[in-house]
Amino acid sequence: MRTLASTVLLLLLIASTALAQEQAPAGSSERGHQVYMKYMCYTCHGTIGQGADRGTGPKIAPGMLPYPAFALQVRTPRLDMPAYRQQFLTDQELADIYAYLGTVKASPAAKDIPLLKFE
Repeated sequence: MRTLASTVLLLLLIASTALAQEQAPAGSSERGHQVYMKYMCYTCHGTIGQGADRGTGPKIAPGMLPYPAFALQVRTPRLDMPAYRQQFLTDQELADIYAYLGTVKASPAAKDIPLLKFE
């Protein structure tokens, strides 16, 4: 029994590592921005994926999920997000949105913003 549990755990670890290392398909960040706006993703996630003011959608950029997890969430979401199935949002459009969100850079720390230094 202990060997079976160890084997299952090892297989899950290998599968999750392989899934995390899967590369995102090639996408265009310019088209991704257009698609992101077209499907109104910004209404819940903000214009650059920063999350909405009223808690309607989580922050999705920067610091994105690996592509397989991102695609799974878009296609079969948890909680209140509508599902964007392949007949409505193509795989290429999904890759383009992922490319767009990948261009979002992290904001500087408050201590690094000159206008916020009161000396």
